[in-house]
Amino acid sequence: MGFLARLLLGNGSLRPALRAELEEEGLVLVAEGLSGSLRYAHFKAPGKRFHGKVTPVRVGVGLSQERIVVYGHSGRAKFVDTPYSSPRWAIVEVVAEAERVEFRVDYDKDDDPRFAGRLTIRVTTPEAERIAGEANARIERARPDAG
Repeated sequence: MGFLARLLLGNGSLRPALRAELEEEGLVLVAEGLSGSLRYAHFKAPGKRFHGKVTPVRVGVGLSQERIVVYGHSGRAKFVDTPYSSPRWAIVEVVAEAERVEFRVDYDKDDDPRFAGRLTIRVTTPEAERIAGEANARIERARPDAG
């Protein structure tokens, strides 16, 4: 990664304090320095309207026994930091395609009228299948009706 890209997008690492938290929770996987993008479709939020916008990012992904995290901008921008037991996973689909894992957020499935549209967080990694598999299995086990 070039100097300019690192300057603009960060290095895609997780903050040391966050990594320590994940280790305390039972670290399953960490992948850092990954290329990715944020893709918006008919997206509306307070003060924001995007359609077709694509923003490149460098990200770090971490899975523990309790949650999944995806941070960008050298750990300063939180894209995902959610326990597997959260009801918010009802609007998120985690999918692996080739060497890419996607977190597809469909705000139209949520009850919050302030948000609408879709956001896809795409991350390129050779660990895509493992990340999606681990995340989906843990989300499914944490569902209240699964037990």
